Amino acid sequence: MWRVVIIDDDQKVLRGMKRVIPWEKLNCEWVGEAHNGREGIEMIKETNPDIIITDIYMPMMNGLEMIEELKTDNFERKVIILSGFNDFEYARQAMKLKIADYLSKPASIDTITEVLENVIKQLEEENAEKFQVVELRNKVNVYEPLIEKEWIKSVVTGTSDLVKVPTCIQPVIESWKDKEHIILAIAYDEALQHTSLYHSDWNLFRFACSNIINEITVSVFKDFQYIEIHIFQGALWIQFEQEQLDFRARLEELSHKIEIAMQTYLHVKASVSIGTLKKSWKEISASMKDALYQPSKQMENEEMFQGKSVTNTKEIWSKSIEASQKLSEAIRYADEKTACEIILTFFNILEDHPYTKTAAVRIGIEMWTVMTYSLHDIGIRTEDILPENTDLPSELSLCKNWDDVKQFLLVKIKQICQQQYWDENIKHRQLVEQMIDYVQKNLSENITLQDIANELYISRNYLGQIFKNIVGEPFKNYITRARMEMAKKMIQEGNYLIYEVSEKVGYVNPAYFTTTFKKYTGYTPTDLIHKKTISQ
Repeated sequence: MWRVVIIDDDQKVLRGMKRVIPWEKLNCEWVGEAHNGREGIEMIKETNPDIIITDIYMPMMNGLEMIEELKTDNFERKVIILSGFNDFEYARQAMKLKIADYLSKPASIDTITEVLENVIKQLEEENAEKFQVVELRNKVNVYEPLIEKEWIKSVVTGTSDLVKVPTCIQPVIESWKDKEHIILAIAYDEALQHTSLYHSDWNLFRFACSNIINEITVSVFKDFQYIEIHIFQGALWIQFEQEQLDFRARLEELSHKIEIAMQTYLHVKASVSIGTLKKSWKEISASMKDALYQPSKQMENEEMFQGKSVTNTKEIWSKSIEASQKLSEAIRYADEKTACEIILTFFNILEDHPYTKTAAVRIGIEMWTVMTYSLHDIGIRTEDILPENTDLPSELSLCKNWDDVKQFLLVKIKQICQQQYWDENIKHRQLVEQMIDYVQKNLSENITLQDIANELYISRNYLGQIFKNIVGEPFKNYITRARMEMAKKMIQEGNYLIYEVSEKVGYVNPAYFTTTFKKYTGYTPTDLIHKKTISQ
């Protein structure tokens, strides 16, 4: 309800206004009154009203002086002046103070009601706009880390527009000034597909890889980013101060530690190769390509035996990583047309390069693992789409030329994109998006998975499985996280008391809210308020 206060030194006016205003019809409530401007200021600070109805001429402090003093404290409430003074100068001063309306006494009930209705409409429109701004800001806060992650990945793979840089990335680029850059390419052995962790929980495997690599790297270098390229490929982008003479030894040490840790903790064979040092971040994709291009002895012997240049292969890898990144996006959205165009464009380039079986198998496996990675990322297993006996290396080794490899990949793309399994997965993602939207709009309510399941006529357990597969965490955990993140923002904004925040994010018991908040963030709401106060 809209909170209204009335300030007038005439007791009859106060009683009359409280009696004639149709409070229930307007969805308003009277929360206080005062007899002069000085009392009015204190009462407004205590009651925090939405609408103030005030007289101008009052003892101790008049209405205009009161409004002017409130404005100095960033006061943004709606003010209606109801005064017996028709003096133009008063009206002019009131307009300068941006009041909502100015009425002369005596005013009819209909006039007062109409003015209040108009002011309430303004408040509703402003609140809707604020909500949209807050919602947009929340979305930006959610997506900014994803934007940064995807942008860094695109820079490393050479698919980014280096001129049009997202605004949220500018601080990152600023921190790279006067630093040198290098890539460590991390390749996982294909045998990881047979490890128990990979099959039992793909997301856990990804988290474990990232966690191990980050923990080891931070002990050697301060500034770095770990990027997942695809299922069998990751990269470390390291930035360090120029003229560090021992950097090569530290890179070798880091590479060795990562290889040992992956074998020890995940039983996965990983090989780390070091790219070339670059003076600018804009050249980092070249460092990645140099790290990737470390051909095996078998490949070198095969090319030399056939009288072909090993250096030609470097351009192949340069183009393949760019094509792989674009292919990943196309497969993610089952965009068969775009995926096929990427393959056709890439293999048109390869027609100018000598064909070798080893290079063909390697490119084919790289393209295939990129597609597999994209499918895993949206909750689809390749086993659900393709026959179990698919032996990729053997099938690729039967290819006689680049055209055979191209046709092989085009067939696989069509098999993936035309599967009916996609329809079900897309429906699942749409369903989860609806669930998330419902949660965000109803955080103050007692939301349960059972209630949503009843609304959708779906089994509660089945709905929970769909949500976890798409989002990566149980529905209950997601609701808690959404509520706690919203609570943090509300507390930091400083417009609500703790019990109000508790109610607005769905906790009737403030004590339980405080306990949950501390468990989630590591500190209490009061601690957060103190931190905010100190930082200011």
